[in-house]
Amino acid sequence: MLKFKNNYFKSLRLSAEIFAFFAVKIIIFIILSVFSLQSESQETSKQFFSEKGFKIGLSIYSIELPEGQYYKPLLLMGNLGWELTKKDKKGKWLVMFEPQLNPVFLDSKLKELEFGINVALRYQYKICDKSFFYSQLGSGPHFITIPTSRQAHGYIFSDNLAIGLSNKIFANWVLDTELRVRHISNANLMTPNRGMNNMFIMIGLSKKIN
Repeated sequence: MLKFKNNYFKSLRLSAEIFAFFAVKIIIFIILSVFSLQSESQETSKQFFSEKGFKIGLSIYSIELPEGQYYKPLLLMGNLGWELTKKDKKGKWLVMFEPQLNPVFLDSKLKELEFGINVALRYQYKICDKSFFYSQLGSGPHFITIPTSRQAHGYIFSDNLAIGLSNKIFANWVLDTELRVRHISNANLMTPNRGMNNMFIMIGLSKKIN
């Protein structure tokens, strides 16, 4: 029975690695596609995304797993914004798309991987000529590879709440600094499902598309 369980979990890990391999390719393809700006189409048609960039997030708070390790993902994500309101308004609503591929550190050692996409609703308010305050709430499907008795590995949902500040640094480029709280769990689709929480300091660079 023990041998069967070991083979079963090895099979699951192998499937996760294969899935991760193809998912990484898809995410990279999506990011490269949305970042390819064609000058001819810029002159004749409106860009779907009003903002394109990337963000990096460092975990400053993480829970201790039952196995005695701390779960600390390093967030590596695209940052794609779609405006819902007119450009001349001081306050704006945007839909944010955040494809991500996150290495996971356990006790400062790279051990696992998670990936997925987050979709968020953001409210952005102009506080001066070059600075915007924003808050956003979002969620999205993810996949985690870690085996732990706290949370079933595999498909999962990532819920995010963030506040941040965008500062124009030159031309159409802005620097984002952000505080983000994240909860991941699977809506009781599998057990165990105690969830895992993290808090991140984020920094990002984006280009505003006129």
